[in-house]
Amino acid sequence: MARTFRCADAAETRDEPLYGTASQVRRWLLLEQPGSWGSDALTQSKVPPDVARELSRRARAAGVRVVLIRRGVRLSGDRRRCYFLRTEEADLHQSTMELDRVGDLLDVDLTPLREGGTIADAESHPDPLFLVCTHGKHDACCSIRGNQVSRVACGEPRWDAWECSHIGGDRFAANVVCLPHGLYYGRVRPDNVVRLMNDYAQATLSLEHFRGRCVHPFPVQAAEYFARDALANTEVDALSLARYTRTADAVGVVFEVTTGGRIDVRLRMFQSGDHRLTCRAENTGPIPRYDLVSATVYDG
Repeated sequence: MARTFRCADAAETRDEPLYGTASQVRRWLLLEQPGSWGSDALTQSKVPPDVARELSRRARAAGVRVVLIRRGVRLSGDRRRCYFLRTEEADLHQSTMELDRVGDLLDVDLTPLREGGTIADAESHPDPLFLVCTHGKHDACCSIRGNQVSRVACGEPRWDAWECSHIGGDRFAANVVCLPHGLYYGRVRPDNVVRLMNDYAQATLSLEHFRGRCVHPFPVQAAEYFARDALANTEVDALSLARYTRTADAVGVVFEVTTGGRIDVRLRMFQSGDHRLTCRAENTGPIPRYDLVSATVYDG
């Protein structure tokens, strides 16, 4: 009997790099919605259909990604928690409010997220948030691997961790997002997720699991990995993007280093192989790859 194809197993077997794979998201709306989610979480959940359609329309207009969240091993109350985030490198924003019912979210204007402002009546939320993708109806690997990690993460009393709907990169499950910085981690395990959360709360990231920072384009995410590796620096705020150029097959990225100086990273871009990229994929496709050409450090 043929073994069922699992995209995360296949990606790990071929040792596909994690860096340069984080979904590109600048603005987020996290909406607590317990219960099951279909392949399209927002429209295939217990959110009333008219609310789901209108919320989806408004979010698209404001450039906001809607992600459903649920408490996992913790019980949800009668009210619904939601979070509003902006993961811009120089303009982080994270706030929250509770709703009596999901439809009340239609009374909230999302445009301030796009315009650099704050959401009316939302309270600042300075503590870290952690999302673990467990969206099995979207991809089986997110359930198989994500559920194991979420049970540990959501059961950790010190941190605000949630199960979440699809966030991209099913083949890198278990996927975790650290907010408000929007750091994506892949291939997280039950035995190290608490350490990763603890480290992030202390402003340190893990290069081993680092997929990228979601505000950046994929090549910049890859360049950040190589820059940090060259500098042996895992402080979350150690680098800021100064310049990014690209051609058809080459990338140049310059980062300012917060302790002084800068680093210039040069990459070669190419497509590799022909693979099924999700468990449900009917077709195959190449994988974007990035090879380091040089990483040059300049003192202040």
